[in-house]
Amino acid sequence: MSMEAIAEDTEKPEDVRRLDLSGKALESLPESFGALTQLAVLNLANNALSTLPDSMYTCEMLSNLDLRRNRFETLPAVIGKLSLRSLNASGNHLKNAEVLTSCDSIRVLDLSSNSLESLSGAFSSENELRTVNVSCNYLTDLDDVFQSLENAERLNISGNAIKALGASVGSLEALEALEAGENQIADIDDAFFSLEVETIDLSSNQLRTLTLQGLESLEELILDNNPFDTLDIADDFAPYLREFSCDGCGLKQFLLPPSRFLEVLCYSSNAIEDVPESIAQYEKLAELDLEDNAITELPDALANLLLLQTLYVDGNPLSEKAKKIIEIKHPEICDLTMKRGTVIEEAKAEELAQMASLLELLFAIESDFTFDYDKQLNGITRLFDYEGSDLLVAKDGDKVVGMVTMQRLISSAAGDYIGQIEDLIVLEAYRKSGIGSRLINKIRFIAQSRGYKRIQLAADIDNDYALQFYTRRGFSRTHLAIFHFKNA
Repeated sequence: MSMEAIAEDTEKPEDVRRLDLSGKALESLPESFGALTQLAVLNLANNALSTLPDSMYTCEMLSNLDLRRNRFETLPAVIGKLSLRSLNASGNHLKNAEVLTSCDSIRVLDLSSNSLESLSGAFSSENELRTVNVSCNYLTDLDDVFQSLENAERLNISGNAIKALGASVGSLEALEALEAGENQIADIDDAFFSLEVETIDLSSNQLRTLTLQGLESLEELILDNNPFDTLDIADDFAPYLREFSCDGCGLKQFLLPPSRFLEVLCYSSNAIEDVPESIAQYEKLAELDLEDNAITELPDALANLLLLQTLYVDGNPLSEKAKKIIEIKHPEICDLTMKRGTVIEEAKAEELAQMASLLELLFAIESDFTFDYDKQLNGITRLFDYEGSDLLVAKDGDKVVGMVTMQRLISSAAGDYIGQIEDLIVLEAYRKSGIGSRLINKIRFIAQSRGYKRIQLAADIDNDYALQFYTRRGFSRTHLAIFHFKNA
């Protein structure tokens, strides 16, 4: 066992409460591990473990166990003898999870990115599961699993091969958030629409016919990339809906959800020709995405949506009258004003010098930093070479006109990787054209695809525009203050 992971003032095994052995290339743990009888939190992520010592059953205080990215093909039997509250076994080679029938106390469970084909009978009827992530496996049917998750509040089943949500989905009585994207779902039972769920992601499935109804507590629904032949919305559907997205669904009709609380509406990449005047009913609408449709005219009512700040309409054969309506409305962000030829893509090594120069604009705003080109070029180069980073640029021809960077961090609070966003900047001549929004949206998509539990950023407290920009894009201010200490 690595002594570096144990505090220097530890006198006996019973003094160890938290132990981080992640990334130590461990292939096994000694049987003496059971001497850590007061251990509460154990991180074994990023090793080469395939078993755990039987002696661990004496670790009766262990509540949080992290086994991410090891070589487990089955969960060790000793796990069933522990009183775990949180278990993360993502990124292994698990083919079964039978031991979980003995784990009644687990509340947070992550089995994502394994080789599970079935979870039938995996959970006891007395389980306390609240958050369950079984995404990116090979699951095809979860009907009997749903019946064991009546207390689950957050459920992620995305990236499997599930073909239907049957009647048993109605058992998810406490569910608040469901992620079910990237499956093969073609049928949804009526019981689904009685749930009190608040957010649903059904993107990238095989839904062709669907009538949206009920779901009285729903606030956010994503149906992107489903091959709909028929999509209808009943009058009783989601009266408090705030966000609704049907990107790339082949829709020909602009559907009107009945909610008067709608803030974000996306119908991009469809075949819609007309936008109804009744869009005026959405008095709280702040963002409307109609990009890549067949729209020629826009309703006069669009100019009366007082809170509409973001409008995407590029890729439509808009008439001069429609463009005039947009000019009158003058939204804060509109892709029609985005300079032609501007693209967003991954940064290349030859663009790092331009990116370093862009940072001078950012540091001019942030009073805590002083620009030094050589230092900033060195920093952006090291970030570019770092395996856990993502750098995006907005380019007009060969000119870099905007950028954003993100690097992977480990958060003890999230218990996993998160993304730290930095250096979002757009040249002044290219602002107010949607470039900043596209950069932040793409980096958010990348973070989601990498499985980051959250993304975070810091902004100058005196930069009111930046604070409003991030708030409108779903970022929440925390109660934390940032301190830094410079080494000599």
